This record gives sequence, structure tokens and C-alpha cells, in this order.
Amino acid sequence: METVRRLDEVLMKVVDLLIITLMFSLVAMVFFQVVNRFILHIPAAWTEEMARYNFVWVSLYGSVKALKMKAHLSVDILVETMKSERKKKIMNLGAGALIIVFALILTVTGFHYMIGNFGVDCEFGPFPLAVIYSAVPITGILLILISVEQMTEQLVALRGDW
Repeated sequence: METVRRLDEVLMKVVDLLIITLMFSLVAMVFFQVVNRFILHIPAAWTEEMARYNFVWVSLYGSVKALKMKAHLSVDILVETMKSERKKKIMNLGAGALIIVFALILTVTGFHYMIGNFGVDCEFGPFPLAVIYSAVPITGILLILISVEQMTEQLVALRGDW
């Protein structure tokens, strides 16, 4: 169990570092694009496309971080209407199951996009689109792992209530 916990910590540190790096590069690319376009009058098209990809990546990996921190968007009013803690835990299990279904769809679709774009390069240069689309299935897999972990915690807590 300790090994799983350490792996989880390392994985979340990698996600944190990835989000920080992507945000920094996003700001740098947009700044570079603004300076080039409005001051030097030399637009750099690659920065616009790469900034778009970075924004999507930050959103995807940010959703992983939000789910891990249990700060993800949810409809709390449904859970709060439940009177007993047991019903709240059951409702949270249902929400976790829905997240897993969504993440499975995200993973399968992402793999299809990724495989379909092997050998295809981006418009801005020789950068494979498969690498760009790989963020989608990676995010799906991480969401599944985190949801399974959180649902396991809920099941253990629910079992303790019986």
C-alpha cells in the first residue's frame, strides 16, 4: 500500500510540474506573439497554434489535479439533500462511477485520435500531432485511476458504517 501511495505522490508531482511548465510556456508564447505582432510587425503563426494546444493541455491536466484535490465542479445540492452520511457516500460513489464512464470515453476517443494522427505533423512544423493528442488518453487514464482510488476510500468508509 505504501508503494501505491508513493507512486500516487510522484504522479501528482509530475502533473503539478507539467501544469506549471505549460502555464509558463503559454504565457511566454502569448507574450512573444503580442510583441512580434504589434511591436515588430512580424507575426509568428506557430505561437498561436502552440498556445492553443497548451491551453487545452492545461485544462486537461488541471481537471486531473482538481479531481485529485476534490475541488472538481460538482452539484453539491444533490448530495446535501441526503440526510444520512451513508446516502451521501452512496451518491458520491455514483458520481465517481459517472466520472469513470466519462474518462473511459475520453481515453478511447483520445487513443483513436492519437493513432489516427501518427505520421501527421502540425501546421507550424515537424511536430507530430500524435504527441499533442496523447494528452487526451493520458488524462482519461489519470482520471480513472483517481476516481477508482476515491471510490475505494468511499467504499471502505461505507463498509465501516455497516
